Amino acid sequence: RELHDVVAHHVSLMAVQAEATGALLPDRPEAAAKSADLIASTARQAMGELRRLLGVLRGPSASAGKDLSERPGLTPAASLSRLDEVLDAVRAAGLPVTLMVDGDPGAVPAGIDLTAYRIVQEALTNTLRHAPGSQACVRISYSGGALTVRVSDSGQPDGDGRARSAAGGAAGGAADGAGVGPGYGLAGIAERVASCGGSLTVGPDPAGGFAVTARLPVR
Repeated sequence: RELHDVVAHHVSLMAVQAEATGALLPDRPEAAAKSADLIASTARQAMGELRRLLGVLRGPSASAGKDLSERPGLTPAASLSRLDEVLDAVRAAGLPVTLMVDGDPGAVPAGIDLTAYRIVQEALTNTLRHAPGSQACVRISYSGGALTVRVSDSGQPDGDGRARSAAGGAAGGAADGAGVGPGYGLAGIAERVASCGGSLTVGPDPAGGFAVTARLPVR
């Protein structure tokens, strides 16, 4: 799940920026150069996260008899405290996104923290891929011994300006992790939520667009 989320998110961002670079050349070289810089920055972030993940997978036993000082340093684990990095990246890729936080986070277990971060990352990646031209909203709420994460988008505008639900990359109407469609991203979210004892709802938003909502117990 970690490998999928790291690779899929960063590669999706690079693909969006690469397409933008091609569209901007040769008439807007400065804007194209900015997109190229974003591709390089995203690639560096991906490499950092992959080094962390592979370092964890290798573990001390894999380095038995070797100089541990040669192992690459591990980057900080993903968490909601680093959510601004994800939001800045998708905004730079052309997706307007707002963040709202309700309640006092208190002490959130590391596994729950990582799951919430990956849910936001995957949902925003899906919006970039499947609902270009939309706007997104991330809402994180701490209440009643649970952390609730909701990521919604306005839907992809059609020819007459109305929004149609295109995000998610899978059939909508899923609840508690069921029927999330063939995509590995939403299936991975469902697995993460289930492993935490939480509940998941994905599907068209009554207000238009698409929404992913996960409730994760923190105690």
